[in-house]
Amino acid sequence: MYSKETLESYATFDNIIKFLKKDPRFHQYCSQTKMPAGTSIRLDGSRNVCYLLERGYVKYNFSGGDGMRNFYIVYPGKFITLPVVEGYIPNAGEILFLDESVCWTIDFEFLRKILFSEDPKNLILVSFLNETRYKMYVLATMRNLTAENRILLTLVRLANFGMHVSANRIEMPPFLTHSMIAELASTSRSLVTRTFKKLHNQGILSSSKRPWVIEDYSSLQESLQISDIPPY
Repeated sequence: MYSKETLESYATFDNIIKFLKKDPRFHQYCSQTKMPAGTSIRLDGSRNVCYLLERGYVKYNFSGGDGMRNFYIVYPGKFITLPVVEGYIPNAGEILFLDESVCWTIDFEFLRKILFSEDPKNLILVSFLNETRYKMYVLATMRNLTAENRILLTLVRLANFGMHVSANRIEMPPFLTHSMIAELASTSRSLVTRTFKKLHNQGILSSSKRPWVIEDYSSLQESLQISDIPPY
């Protein structure tokens, strides 16, 4: 069994780039690109490259065989996509850059060969799979919640990318909108508005101006009654 600290300290952005740069073909197979906010990349089932996020935040939408849309947020230093098993890749996907970002496009075969030599214990891959496992847990949880609770869980997930002003007060990311929350929670914008009003009356959320602020994060979590909410 791997310790969480071991995985997190090894599978860092700096380590991954350092390993890739050891090969003289680095610039042939890896490219760095600035992505303006709102830029999207559509993906199909065939993947020759993977994406590593250096700066910014990304929403990764994907759908499986049942046609249901799913999402998770990727934060700096993490792989956005990393194909692991051939044949087990979402049918369709979309990468949406939520703010001005910097992203690396890496040839997958090149990355695979580097990881074989530089990471024989597969710590980087295990770290990615562990994060993905928790993300799938969240998505499974979302499907069993009421529409209002999906909004609450979406806020809890997004709070992990905000600024923690104090132990219980969080400034939310500036790119959020009511429409985005509705899309992420698979519900209507009108219900988002009503839920936000209820949270405001409870002293949990201030959303009349940007940045939105979660005034009482503990109460927001307690309202969900979910004991284990991963930070993704």
